[in-house]
Amino acid sequence: MTTSSHNTATNESADAGNDAPVGLPIGPDSLTWRWLGDRRILLFLGRSGTLQNMHYAVGAALQDHSNFFDDRWDRFLRSIPPILGVIYDPAEMGTGIAVRDYHKDLKGVDPKGRRYHALNPQVYWWTHATFIELIIAMNDHFGTPLTSEEKDQLIAEGITWWQRYGMSNSPTTGIHDYASFDAYWQRMLDTELESNASTDYAIGASGRKMPPPPGLPEPVWALVQRPVTGFNVWLLNALMPARGREILGLRWTRRDQLAFQVFAETVKRTWPLLPERVRYFPRAYQNIKRARPDPGALPNRLFRLNRGGAWFWMALAVIGGCRPTVLGGVDSRVS
Repeated sequence: MTTSSHNTATNESADAGNDAPVGLPIGPDSLTWRWLGDRRILLFLGRSGTLQNMHYAVGAALQDHSNFFDDRWDRFLRSIPPILGVIYDPAEMGTGIAVRDYHKDLKGVDPKGRRYHALNPQVYWWTHATFIELIIAMNDHFGTPLTSEEKDQLIAEGITWWQRYGMSNSPTTGIHDYASFDAYWQRMLDTELESNASTDYAIGASGRKMPPPPGLPEPVWALVQRPVTGFNVWLLNALMPARGREILGLRWTRRDQLAFQVFAETVKRTWPLLPERVRYFPRAYQNIKRARPDPGALPNRLFRLNRGGAWFWMALAVIGGCRPTVLGGVDSRVS
């Protein structure tokens, strides 16, 4: 697959505009507004990031232009606030355009000689699609699954979200409901995604020394790094689509599945009991509260989460004590 220049990527939007599917508004009554700021998306950081990196262009850009291999926390925690801003900031602020322009200079040639540019519309749409799908998967695993009507609504909102980046509408042609989005998703898994140096690095994280998350003392991190990183790799495997496991050579057993069901049920039952200010990222929480006639927030001084909720999820990881079963073969079936 060849990629286009930044100018082509941004100027195509006018050319494809007449054929673009019609989106739905994004605001306080939208599903995207309700779910994207939910801190449960932190459970999907490894999975969504790996799915993105399985596209050769994203994986190559990460290798050539990112500090991901030196400080994974920085990339994760730096990426979340701007993405939330595309949804929760007023559209006229142009947060989506700013996020798009972060990627202007991310271009090059991958190890196989394939040229790439992060602002190729097809590449950028794939990374965007992983965020839309994340909302569906989060509710499937850790909440109440969305109905068919809600999934269709979410896809339409995802079109509006996409348009806030000022990118070409060409990748959205033919995507008008969840069925067409799912067909695109399956085609990417079947024909486009691959294992590469970036995905290998993520999968091997449990055996590699990493810097501590922001705010966590080094001595504490030295004690908990192995169970935390091991749990995160295991969770990446748990949430990965079966075809993704096959591509990456991940093994998933019945014992893993039973452990994941216990973990998922625990999150599902306990999450609604937490106060809103804990459940949502600050940027989302403040906008949700502001848009509500009666904010009705339940402040709770017992919960004090640092940047990105890292302490909370670290505690879950240590309590879980699960070990990843990865790189044990390409059979992704539960066995």
